[in-house]
Amino acid sequence: MSDLYKQSETVVIKRSQINFAPYNPKNHTKEQINEIKKNIKRVAFLGGIVWNVITGNLIDGHKRVMALDILNKYDGTPDTDYEVKVEKIELDLKTEKEQNIFQTQSRTQFDLDILSTIIPDIDYKNAGLTGDDLQLIGIDFTFQTETEQSITNEINNLIGPVQNQKEAIKQAKKELSQAEKIAHNKEVKAQVMQEAQDKAENMEAYVMISFEDYKTKAAFMERFGFDAREKFLKGEVFENMIERVE
Repeated sequence: MSDLYKQSETVVIKRSQINFAPYNPKNHTKEQINEIKKNIKRVAFLGGIVWNVITGNLIDGHKRVMALDILNKYDGTPDTDYEVKVEKIELDLKTEKEQNIFQTQSRTQFDLDILSTIIPDIDYKNAGLTGDDLQLIGIDFTFQTETEQSITNEINNLIGPVQNQKEAIKQAKKELSQAEKIAHNKEVKAQVMQEAQDKAENMEAYVMISFEDYKTKAAFMERFGFDAREKFLKGEVFENMIERVE
């Protein structure tokens, strides 16, 4: 270990030794936890849990532990306890709280130019990205789609006239790889467009009903058992209370 600075120690401990920090200010959604759970099953548990041995509290990795709890069906009892790899550190409570925030605030921003060159080689959803992220990155799907036919023609031209057959095959594979990337980008573009369309349609999932005055509105609301002061009603609830008029 370096004498210049302290380092955490990678150890394996029991899940029952870990406490979720009661002051943790980070918001964790079910969707985020589910994505981590799927990634662990698809690839592996890659670590990233930071644990303070002094208090037993997590400093970082709350969502990872939540996902592992689900996978291991942990309910807090000895029968469901399991082992987990953590980065152990010894900190006082004040420093622990500071690091809890620091580990989130210090996340490195992406270089969008570099990130855009990686997207064609991966499944963007497996990387935790969304269609909105791709639009933010600014991937030029249109340009790549327009070149697809020319790439196919180039592959056909390479197969015949090239004297060195091995070189021709090598070059053709290179072009095929590029064509596959373009096909992948077309699929991603279609997914992004579908997501955008679904969002747009959901934004139109409402209808407005107006009345001549508040008294008329109040009578209508009371007739169906709603508070006259309410301004919004769930359509599904109201639908179950009325008969369809043909």
